[in-house]
Amino acid sequence: MPRTTTISLRLAPILLFALLCSAATGQSAASERPDTAGRNAAPEQALATPQQPAPAQLAPKYPVAPRQSVAVGFWNLENFYDTIPSPFYDDTEYTPQGAKHWDTERYNQKVKNLARVLDDMSLDVAGLGEVENEATVRDLVTALKTDYCYIHRTTSDLRGMDMALLYKGDKFIPERVRQVDIHSTREALYVRGLLLGERVDIVVCHLPSNFNDYDYRARAIRALYDFSDSLQRADPGARLIIMGDMNASADERIFKENFPLERYGPLVNALANELTQRRGSYAYGSRWQLIDNIFISGGLLYGPGLRRAQSGIFIRDYMLSQGSAALRKGYPLRTFVGDTYTGGFSDHLPVYIIFEKASQ
Repeated sequence: MPRTTTISLRLAPILLFALLCSAATGQSAASERPDTAGRNAAPEQALATPQQPAPAQLAPKYPVAPRQSVAVGFWNLENFYDTIPSPFYDDTEYTPQGAKHWDTERYNQKVKNLARVLDDMSLDVAGLGEVENEATVRDLVTALKTDYCYIHRTTSDLRGMDMALLYKGDKFIPERVRQVDIHSTREALYVRGLLLGERVDIVVCHLPSNFNDYDYRARAIRALYDFSDSLQRADPGARLIIMGDMNASADERIFKENFPLERYGPLVNALANELTQRRGSYAYGSRWQLIDNIFISGGLLYGPGLRRAQSGIFIRDYMLSQGSAALRKGYPLRTFVGDTYTGGFSDHLPVYIIFEKASQ
């Protein structure tokens, strides 16, 4: 009996210490648990038009399965050149000796500005347009606070503008990457992979601008649609995310004639509400235009698994010009207005979509 009593007395402090550690660990875990409501709400607060707070909801009668979310977006970075002259195309304008005196200081400021916006967006997958080369993409990824992987492909663009895709490896796993000829000097970037474990087909594109011939632009838009249609014909259940600078609004004649969209599919305009509200991602003259867009297959709108939760245009006050009318006050703060350096971000605003998936 004395021996038994001795063992119990020795165990008592150990058991008490274990109970205290367990309680402390539980409190720490609770404080470190991610605020998923805040994470999903941030882009909603970023829309140009303030959103009214949602009415209070009664607690659900039955348990609700927790949901995972993933944010996907696109941003045209506007002439994201390095400072080194290229032997393959004329980028003299964006060199230290060029008209824009594009030196290391200005380049580093551009990288810092772009990283600030992307950090604020906290996207899990980001399509990028108008990047000059892999070096610029790498510099941008290095400047971000979150670790991203990236995919870059060189296009045939006469100005040297390429496409890239940034992604978080815990949310997206690429399986296949290739370029798609869309009858334009800027080939589209196609990436198939697993998004939160579900297969998706992502297409990142930058279609010809309005300065080009109408028929040339129409052929590129039609080629993009034909490629998307071929993916859905090969697999009727394919989940498509087509995003990029379309250089045309989805309600323009050139787009409606060559890239038909339906309310419930097979292809849907994920930013239809922004278009209806006449919100824009780009300002031409004094008119806002929604030329950056995201189209998704109908299955991502109402099907099982991944489903759109919200989408919109990402905007912050610091992304807008606060200068004079000559410097386009109230419009996206660009890096240059003509050859006048304004030290801004881009002439485009990013667009995004958030998907939710019920946990199994």
